Amino acid sequence: MSVLAHSFDLDEDSSLTPPNSVLGKAFSILSAFDGDSDSLRLVDLCERSGVPKPSVYRLAQELVALGLLERVGHEYRIGFSVFALSQRAGSTSLLRRVGRPVLVDLVASTRGTAHLAIREGTHTCYLEKLGGTRSVHSLSRVGGRLPLTCTASGKLLLAMASDSNRLLEQLVESDFPRLTAQSARTMQAVRREMVSIRTQRLATEREEALVGYKSFAVPIYDSGDNAIAALSLTVPVDHTGDAALINALRLASHAITRQHTRAAMHTSGVSATQRPA
Repeated sequence: MSVLAHSFDLDEDSSLTPPNSVLGKAFSILSAFDGDSDSLRLVDLCERSGVPKPSVYRLAQELVALGLLERVGHEYRIGFSVFALSQRAGSTSLLRRVGRPVLVDLVASTRGTAHLAIREGTHTCYLEKLGGTRSVHSLSRVGGRLPLTCTASGKLLLAMASDSNRLLEQLVESDFPRLTAQSARTMQAVRREMVSIRTQRLATEREEALVGYKSFAVPIYDSGDNAIAALSLTVPVDHTGDAALINALRLASHAITRQHTRAAMHTSGVSATQRPA
């Protein structure tokens, strides 16, 4: 199965057949790389992307020429140009830059897996990920996506979205994508949970994304009260001391919110005294 399909990077109603356009095929080739595969052979790129070998070979050469891929012997790896482009991704790049040091400390103090995520449509998109066991590594990856209703981060972002009702309707139409037998099944169950999440500013899930693990997520805000991202911790289900984990998570989210707001104001030339009340 391709990395795109494994991480739900394709819409639920789309086919796994790669797109016919040149741009679509190139995207499928670049998306074949994941956190466990830094270098891939031509045959691996064909298998993971679903693009025919002649097209993969031709496009790979063009991607190498553009710096989007690098060739090392008989294998390919992501080129520096991809990294350079990613640094121009505006607010998401700023979130990653200010958030990563906080995630490092959070992982060191809790020994959990920390995720920094935003919402893309009806999916959770991961901007950063640190720590964790191999099982957790196999589920999520930086740049990967998972259904909103299956993860703590996704449920929090869904609950705090201004258009949450519209998003819920879209999820119903896609028959609520599920990752485990514990994943949400009905609109009624999700709506009840949304109310609790908005009140507590905290989302949880227990074996809804990965059997044997539970997660907690809290919001990261802009300069006002709008949730622009979610910070989460994933630990084994038998881990004790949930209150301490949640407290550490809230402190970390406050730190990222504060640093992101300060950095955003500095970038836009707005001083602290000009910040809206």
